[in-house]
Amino acid sequence: MSTHPYCHFLPVRALNRCEQMIQRYSRELNSDCTAVGKAVEDCMKAVIGVLLNLTHDNEWGSTKTGEQEDLIMTALNCVLKVPQLFPQERRFDIRVLGLGLLINLVEYSARNKYCLMETEMEGGQGPFNSTVLLSPQHPDLSSSGPLSAIAALVQLFLQREQAAILAEAQTDDLIKEAPKPALDQSGEWQETGGEIQWVAKDNNNDSGKDDGKKKEKEEEDEELDLNKALQHAGKHMEDSIVASYTALLLGCLCQGSPMNVTTVRENLPKGDFSIMTEMLKKFLNFMNLTCDIGTAGQKSVSRIIDYLEHC
Repeated sequence: MSTHPYCHFLPVRALNRCEQMIQRYSRELNSDCTAVGKAVEDCMKAVIGVLLNLTHDNEWGSTKTGEQEDLIMTALNCVLKVPQLFPQERRFDIRVLGLGLLINLVEYSARNKYCLMETEMEGGQGPFNSTVLLSPQHPDLSSSGPLSAIAALVQLFLQREQAAILAEAQTDDLIKEAPKPALDQSGEWQETGGEIQWVAKDNNNDSGKDDGKKKEKEEEDEELDLNKALQHAGKHMEDSIVASYTALLLGCLCQGSPMNVTTVRENLPKGDFSIMTEMLKKFLNFMNLTCDIGTAGQKSVSRIIDYLEHC
């Protein structure tokens, strides 16, 4: 039984409207728009959730949904532009939802693949303002002029892949920095009658207070180090997931299209897909640990890895 066309038309119109409104009521840009801005953010996430259900593992649904006016561009903006209008703590969610929608739209639809491949972004709409910038050896991807959607997505992947590596290294450094044991200053070794003995010092109230303050400071420092480690671990997880979803999207675009393979390869450093397949393998391992074996998502990731390794 086919889905009524309005099931695809209405959510797309709602998403387009939300994208327009978030530019006006962004909480990140206007502190007076707190209530309205949050409502628009929540509405965008809910609408994308509906579209994800309509397009999941459904060639007809993804094709019909992708045919709706401006949807491909709006979904791409949810990945590259809209997150900058969200508060920092909510950017990850909207970006991953946008990536998931694009993956659903292009995985089984040749028409949607073509539309996304032909889309261009204006300079400044991509991930150019992210905290992690591309290194100077990729000046072609960091220009301010029009940029193809593929170049912008490759840039996003490279940024987040490098950010994940950096966050992982910082987390490892914090974990390796074991706290130094405090020297025992409660006494001293003394030689008495030809023997060496430990002689306790007489503790007065002042030294007791000093010891208490020192212990309290050490506990605060340990808590601060733990919080830093957790923050870096959380950032590593978010960057890894965004990079993995972006690699999966690029892989879906490549699958079955030698022309798209060439286009994506031209935008990768040295034209090498291995940087993408390595990230996808880590993502697949994570999925195997957290999901039942053999899910549709795992099969899709495995299929893309195999295709990229042999194309």
